[in-house]
Amino acid sequence: MERPWQRGEIPGPVRSVAIKDPKSLALMIKRAKRPIIIVGNKFPPGTNPLEIVVKIAKAANAHIVATGVNFKALREKGYEHVYLMPALEIVDRLRDPSWRGLDGKGQYDFAVFLGFPYYYEWLLLNGLKHVAYKHLKTISLDPYYHPNASYSLPNLTPDKWCSYLGEIVKVLTGE
Repeated sequence: MERPWQRGEIPGPVRSVAIKDPKSLALMIKRAKRPIIIVGNKFPPGTNPLEIVVKIAKAANAHIVATGVNFKALREKGYEHVYLMPALEIVDRLRDPSWRGLDGKGQYDFAVFLGFPYYYEWLLLNGLKHVAYKHLKTISLDPYYHPNASYSLPNLTPDKWCSYLGEIVKVLTGE
C-alpha cells in the first residue's frame, strides 16, 4: 500500500488507489465523459508540465482551470478551454451536483489535480472525497501519493514523474 508523501493527518479508511501504470490512467481519462483539469503553480524543481497539461486536455476534450499565474501561459499555448478561478471556488462548484459546468453543458465527472502544495491539495481532495463522491472521481497527477483522491500516482522522482506524464500523452494521442 502506498503511503502519503507527508504524514500529518490521517486520511481515514477510504484511500486512493495508486495507479502505477500510465496506460491504465490514460484510459481512465479517455473514458471520462466530462473531464476537468485543475492546475496550480507548484511543480517539482526543474519541471514545467504545462505543455503536457494542454496535450492531455486536447486529447481528452477537457476544460483547464488555472488557479494562478499559469493562466496566461496556458492560454498562450493555443487551447481555448482555459479558465481562471481560485482553487477553493472550483472545488466548491465541483461538489455541487447541480452545477452546469464552465460551459453550461453539465457537471464534470472526472477532476484531475496537479501543481498544488501537498497540504493544500490534501484539503481540496478531502473536501471532494467526503461530499462529491457520488458524482465525481478525482485524480492527483502530482508526483506524490495523495490518499484523499479517488486515484493517485505513487510517490515518484521528478524524472520518473515526467516520463509517466509523457506516457499518458502517448496513449491519449496515439503517438
